[in-house]
Amino acid sequence: MQHACRSDLEEAVAQLGLDELEDRARQANGGRPLPLRDWLAVAEAWRIAQALRQTRGNRSAAARTLGIGRRTLYTKMEKLGLMPVWLLPDPNGSGANGSGSSGGDNSTA
Repeated sequence: MQHACRSDLEEAVAQLGLDELEDRARQANGGRPLPLRDWLAVAEAWRIAQALRQTRGNRSAAARTLGIGRRTLYTKMEKLGLMPVWLLPDPNGSGANGSGSSGGDNSTA
């Protein structure tokens, strides 16, 4: 799927239900249905975003809600582009968030 199409879908993921999301995905893909791999990624991102909203950003609770481990949730969030900015690697190499903090879950993302 093209980058622009994916960006539009990722933005819509947090705001729409699956039916509406499918319509937007088709529009963003030139009226063609998404390939299964791309649709599954969009649906997975939607469900993760939904769990994070339900748990007010608590990633540990969201992982429990989804029935997956916290580390698995982090991996999926990174793969799907759902990582909060402060969890992304610092290009200057000063830690995950540049603060030098090394403890805790920081689950209130």
